[in-house]
Amino acid sequence: MEIVQDKLKISIAYTLKERTGKILEEVPANFPFVYIHGYNNIIPGLEDALNGRRLNESFSVDIPFEQGYGPYRPDLVMEVPKDELREVGEIWLGMELEMFMDDDVREFQLPETPDEFVDGLNLDDDDESDGIYTIKEIKKDTVIVDGNHPFAGKDLTFDVTVVAIEQPSFTELESGFPESEENFDNGFDDLDGEDFDSDSPNRRWR
Repeated sequence: MEIVQDKLKISIAYTLKERTGKILEEVPANFPFVYIHGYNNIIPGLEDALNGRRLNESFSVDIPFEQGYGPYRPDLVMEVPKDELREVGEIWLGMELEMFMDDDVREFQLPETPDEFVDGLNLDDDDESDGIYTIKEIKKDTVIVDGNHPFAGKDLTFDVTVVAIEQPSFTELESGFPESEENFDNGFDDLDGEDFDSDSPNRRWR
C-alpha cells in the first residue's frame, strides 16, 4: 500500500510549529504517530492534507485554527470546588480530567480509553461543556480547569513525512485505533500536562 486513504493505518513523523516558527512538538520517524485514516481522530486540516499522500512523501501544510483545534473558548475555563474532585484522588497541575454534565451536576474522572480521550477533546464549535479539562491552578478550596486544547486558537504549520501505510486489523477498524498505539499505552494515570514532548508516549491527539 503506497497511498494514504480511508481505513488504512498511517504512521507519520512531523514537526509542529506556530506560524511564528516556534516549534511546539517534534515526532521522529523512529517513534511515529499512528492512527487510522478517515476516523476523524486527527484534526481536519491535517487529515485532509494527508489524504492521497504517498509512502515516504514529505510535505508542509499551514492549518488555520478553524481546521485545527478551534478557537480559544473562555467559557471552557471554570473554577470548581475541590469537593467535586474527591473521587479523582490526588490532583496536580497539568492533570487532565474528563468532565460530564448531567442535569447541571458535574462529574470529573480520569479518561479510561483512547476513544473517550479523543472524543472528549473540545474541538467542535458547539456549546457542549463535556470534555477533557486540564488543571491550571490549585487554590485553597477550588481548582481552575481549562477545557481548551493547548493549541486552541493557534494557526499551525505541520512538516510531515509519511512513514508507513498498513492494512489495519479487524479489531483496529472496529475501534478506530491501532491495537498497539503507544500514544495511549501508558493509560492516563501519569499525565503531567507536558505531553507534547517528542519522547513522551502520552501525546494527546488530535
